[in-house]
Amino acid sequence: MSAQSDMIQQVGTAYGLPFDLLNAQVTVESDGDPNAFRYEPAFFTRYIHGNVKALAGRFGPLAACSYGMLQIMLETAYEIGFDGRPEDLFVDRIGLTWGAKKLRALLDANAGDYKIALARYNGAGTAAAAYADRVWRLAGRT
Repeated sequence: MSAQSDMIQQVGTAYGLPFDLLNAQVTVESDGDPNAFRYEPAFFTRYIHGNVKALAGRFGPLAACSYGMLQIMLETAYEIGFDGRPEDLFVDRIGLTWGAKKLRALLDANAGDYKIALARYNGAGTAAAAYADRVWRLAGRT
């Protein structure tokens, strides 16, 4: 097992997430790249810009970016307790941990239904459902 797989296993165990599914999610989100980064302009416009309640709003458009292996959105990470700087989420274990923490919260909020939690991690609608199916299939689940 690689060092990255070991870390995914450790973080998954800490949050009660099965290795196969967490590993598949990492592959789908970033292909395992801890430096993966994506700006979501629609998210910025809808949730961050001009919103005094946005917890990561002081970072401007960076609050509407996703970071690291699980592509956790900065604003989402702040909503669940992260208090670091955006670039901290590029540290493999940090970004992975905050993404896993968010997934665990979604599992708890959805009675442990992993497919629903995956879809909500990704967003909403048919694209989110397709995302959940892709992770599920990549993990070898039927």
